[in-house]
Amino acid sequence: MSVEDTGEILNDIFGMSLGQAKYLERFITSKKLSNLLELGFAHGVSSCYLATILKENGGGHLTTIDLASAVHRRPNIEQLLDKLNLKDYVSVFYEYESYNWRLMKFIEEYGQPLFDFCYIDGAHDWNVDGFAFLLVDKLLKPGGWIIFDDMDWSFGSSPSMREMPRVVNMPDDVKNTPHIAKVFDVLVKNHPDYGNFEITDFGWGIAQKIH
Repeated sequence: MSVEDTGEILNDIFGMSLGQAKYLERFITSKKLSNLLELGFAHGVSSCYLATILKENGGGHLTTIDLASAVHRRPNIEQLLDKLNLKDYVSVFYEYESYNWRLMKFIEEYGQPLFDFCYIDGAHDWNVDGFAFLLVDKLLKPGGWIIFDDMDWSFGSSPSMREMPRVVNMPDDVKNTPHIAKVFDVLVKNHPDYGNFEITDFGWGIAQKIH
């Protein structure tokens, strides 16, 4: 099954677009990436695309993490993976509060880099994703890559979140600042071990661990 075939099945489900998936297919294939980490999967659309890419490339594995509440989505990630016969390529983890707890467990358990790629499309929050980057850094192999989704997203611009009491009560700068752009500009670009920075037309921030 190709990325295009997967896209036809997932077309009406909220998540990654086919255009983004085809970009990732070129990116992952050209750089020979095979041990993937994903932070935030929602319904699992992006996870299915990543697993499809691995299957098409002849092997590899995706580890993906989201909140426990994601199991109640319809469809949910496991239903989609079953439908597409991709479960063997994916390990799904559910966490109560944040994927950072699972990242801590990985660091404790393995004590060395595991992944050559990480796709972050989760909390979109400075406090969560700034710390997530520092944890991912400990798990990312030298030469590995990180892609941050939604560089231009803010709580105040989100149709689904801007009226929530939590967001209404935020200070204006917290509400209207794109948090992922701050993570990328303040933490990633200033980190001595990262380079080859790029901002794509999709609003993705890309960086490579060069040391």
